[in-house]
This record gives sequence, structure tokens and C-alpha cells, in this order.
Amino acid sequence: MTPRNSGATMTLNLASPIARGLVAGLTLAALAGCSSMPSWLGGTEKKVLPLPAVTGSATTSVAWQAAIGSKQLSALVPAVANGRVYVAHPTGTVLVLDEKSGAVSNRFQVPAGKGNLSGGVAVGSDLIVVGTSKAEVIALDMTGATRWSSRVSSEVVSPAAIFDDAVLVVGGDGGITALDPKTGDRKWTIQRQLPALTVRSSAIPIAVRGAAFVGTAQGKLLALDPSNGTVGWEATVATPKGASELERLVDVVGRPVVDAERVCASAYQGRVACFDLIRGTLLWSRDVSTLTGPQIDARAVYVADDKGVAQAFDKSTGGTLWKQDVLAGRRATGTALMGDFLAIQDAEGTLHLVERTTGKIAGRGLGESFLSDAGLVQTADGALTLIQTRSGQVAAVTAR
Repeated sequence: MTPRNSGATMTLNLASPIARGLVAGLTLAALAGCSSMPSWLGGTEKKVLPLPAVTGSATTSVAWQAAIGSKQLSALVPAVANGRVYVAHPTGTVLVLDEKSGAVSNRFQVPAGKGNLSGGVAVGSDLIVVGTSKAEVIALDMTGATRWSSRVSSEVVSPAAIFDDAVLVVGGDGGITALDPKTGDRKWTIQRQLPALTVRSSAIPIAVRGAAFVGTAQGKLLALDPSNGTVGWEATVATPKGASELERLVDVVGRPVVDAERVCASAYQGRVACFDLIRGTLLWSRDVSTLTGPQIDARAVYVADDKGVAQAFDKSTGGTLWKQDVLAGRRATGTALMGDFLAIQDAEGTLHLVERTTGKIAGRGLGESFLSDAGLVQTADGALTLIQTRSGQVAAVTAR
């Protein structure tokens, strides 16, 4: 089942044959009366209001743009490492570009017969790792040669997290698998039963201080030892509520964010929550439903909810710093910190700039040709924000 809005980045994953059969016959009737869901997912239609006025003079500009391939509908995410940008196309093309200029330094092709690329890109330990719709994880070396290919339990739906001793992969069936970075051999797997329905969104694992942090479809955030799969702690980001399977969707979405003391994550129809990085104890939480991960800086945690409202919370206490209906009912597809601004891209390709300190709408730019299903990715120095577009391009954008 796909969302009504053609710009949606989310589908529903039917986890069992029973669920598939039930939903095939009952979904349309159920969605028609489901006012708690976004209108683009089948809930009650909500009027999209005119965009609020811009009160600042901030502007966006495209530093460079490069073609990856033909038009695409995918959630493939660019990766940045050592002054290079790595991007992939569903058909198997992998490009390596100069971070500053966008010049293409290498172009690789994943071996045929492995399926369309559906998860990636991840870079680390001299590997470029992508995953496919046919449950293959493929590791290339920096010359483009295939180092290894390994089969996992299901389609790969997000970029891997790469460690010195493990490549961590999350599958569409909820399985978390660690592969040996030298051989691709399976080291361990964690398999948890999925809910009947899940948000098909990229919950992206991250590597921090030798640990892996992974969000799940059950509303949990896990801290794992990548060498053996031991769960250091497990915290609840969101708890299912409601009578129907649709109302009980609480997937952790996007990429968790960290600083020296805390890790923060957000969930659809749930909360944004911050936990002690070492112990996993809850520091604070706020009820927010979102389809994109949070952002964090020295002062605040930022999130754009599924109704297009942006909020900033004090990262120590969770107190509200400001709240801004920046998208006026339009859906956010990605967020990033760009200079002094929180950047939010909407499902029409427009990039909105909100002042981090005040919440004022400082600028607005880009448009339909920058429509993206993959969210926003920052370069290591924060100078550029990368957008992989539906038109088969990757663009590096700045704001000032």
C-alpha cells in the first residue's frame, strides 16, 4: 500500500501473510474513518494553509549539482567521508564526488543480478557498503572492486553502520545483522517479531564510541555491542496506543543524534526522547509524532512533526524554546542544521530556513526539481547540505 500523496516517503510494510490478507480487504474502509492518521496516509483530509510569511532575509544557493542516473523513487542516502561524497542510484551506479566541487572522481557499478539498491550508502574501514531489494549486502573497495557480497534475511532498507569489526545492517523484517567487514560472513543476528503494520521508513543505525544505536519498529532504541550483539541497554521512545494497527504504529524513524552525554531519537505517533548515552536512562521526553529524525546542537534538540510544525526543546530539560508552524500542514521530508538555521524540506521540494535561536522563518528556497525521498545529509564541516533528488541528481546546498 502506498500513501495517497505522491511525495510521500513512507509505505506500510505488511509483516505477515495474515496481515496482508486482512489489509487487502479492509484497509480502504479503515482508513476512511481514521482521523488520527495524516491525510496523505489515508486520514481525514486537512486543509493545507498558505505558507507563513518569511520574516528574514536568508537565502539558499546550490553550490554544485551532479547527475546520478534517471528519475528515481528511493530512500538512498548520500554518505560523506574524507572529503568525498558517495551516492548511489537504485539501478546499481555508485558515484564518488569531490565534496567541495561536486566533480566526479569515480563511477562504479554494482554487479548485476543482486536486485535494485535499496539501502545505503555507508562508508568506512575502506569499504563502500550498499544493500539491495533482494537482501544482498555488497561491499566495494575504494577502487570499485567487489570485496564481498553477503545475503541477509530481507531487503536492506537503510544505510549500514560500519565498525572496525562489524558491518551492521537493518532489514525490512526488523532483523539486525552484523557481518564481518573483511569477509562478509555473518557474525550475529537479532530478530524481533514485527507488528502487523510498520512504517516503511529508514531507521538508520549509527556508530558512536564503539557502540551501535538502532531504532526499531516497536518504538525502542537499542544500544548494542557490534562485536557480539549484546544489548547494553534498551529504552522506550514510544508506546503503542489505540485499538487499530494503524493507530499503534510507533516506529522509531530517521537517524538518532548524540552529543557527549545523551542520545536522542523520535518516533512516529510517539515522542522525541533523550537518554543517557551510557546507561540508557530517560532524561526527558515530549509527545511529538514525526517521520524524520531529530537534530541537536549545543543548546537544543529540534524536530519537525508530521503536521509541519517545527519545535526546539532545551536539550538538558526538554522545555519548549519555540514552536513554529513553518510548513502549515505540509509534510516534512528531511531536516538539517545549516549555519544559523534549522533547514526543513517539504514534500514539494521547498527548503524552509528557521532561525535556531528564535524560531523565526528566515528564508525559503529551492522547489519541485529538488523533491527528495531521502532527507538531508550534512557534510562533515556543516558547510554543505546534500539532497538526493527524485530527478536523479545530487545537489549541495548552502544557506546564509
